[in-house]
Amino acid sequence: MPKGFQTGPYEVMFYIALKGGPAYGYELATRFRKMTGGHIKVSFGTIYPFLRRMEHKGIIKSTRDERSGRVYYALTPKGRTAQVKVFKRIKESQKEWEGKLLGILAMHAEVFGRRALHDLLERGKLLRKPSRARASKTKIQHTLLGL
Repeated sequence: MPKGFQTGPYEVMFYIALKGGPAYGYELATRFRKMTGGHIKVSFGTIYPFLRRMEHKGIIKSTRDERSGRVYYALTPKGRTAQVKVFKRIKESQKEWEGKLLGILAMHAEVFGRRALHDLLERGKLLRKPSRARASKTKIQHTLLGL
């Protein structure tokens, strides 16, 4: 198992975004926003230099659509191999990612309070709204416990 996950966040987002097939720059930015729930917006000043670096490495190939003028980016065979390796490393390092995320959330709660953390998770749509049955059960438990 690899020691530490060395792939950068943009590279991970890029490989996830290209799971949906070739895309042009604006479409990649849209996929990035969608996959992060709108919380991470990647500027074109970041996307295009990154795409040029990935093309220079042979990970992607760009093709201009004559009708629209858009430049589409698609994984090369080398890029698909790299994508598989990145996804494998992500799976292998899941516990490490979760540990770091929990640490960040714990620091957030320490600095801003537990209520602020709860509000943050709600705002990020990471907390499920309780179902009626669960809400009733919770209400009964609180009543029985005198809460």
